Amino acid sequence: MPSRITHRAAWDVPAQDVYAELVDADHLRARLQELGGNDPALVEHAVDDSGARLKLRQAVPAEFLPSVIRRFTGGDLVLDRVETWRPRDGGGYEGTVEVTVRGLPGSLSGTQRLTDADGGGSVTEVDGEAAVNVPMVGRRVEGVVVDQVGQLLDAEDEFTRRRLAEG
Repeated sequence: MPSRITHRAAWDVPAQDVYAELVDADHLRARLQELGGNDPALVEHAVDDSGARLKLRQAVPAEFLPSVIRRFTGGDLVLDRVETWRPRDGGGYEGTVEVTVRGLPGSLSGTQRLTDADGGGSVTEVDGEAAVNVPMVGRRVEGVVVDQVGQLLDAEDEFTRRRLAEG
């Protein structure tokens, strides 16, 4: 049974401003440079009025991983992540996120939403599942993946807050 991942972040600015920052190529490259581990890359970047498709590669260095993960990956935990965004009827944005982890027989997939909040500001929400199909240790590996992705999302939110504050 897959492990659930949920993530929520509140913003002091409208959804449109957060979205513009989240899909900006300069923002993404700077975020990857700071948080992307070894050999990060913005592999694909397509943004137009109908939405966005982003493909990023980032890694969690091996020294931060439990041995059960290193046994499968042989080193860093390399994440290939594809995000889509599209405008929602009535305002805000919604999309999908798909993450594959090199060396692990599994993936993480889910939905993401960015909406204006009552009283001002906005909120992002990610809801997904991590599934690792490895007998006996699959659930443990899923837990590590969920934890690492959660920490990464928190760090990315903090990075984005700094960028928004800088204007």
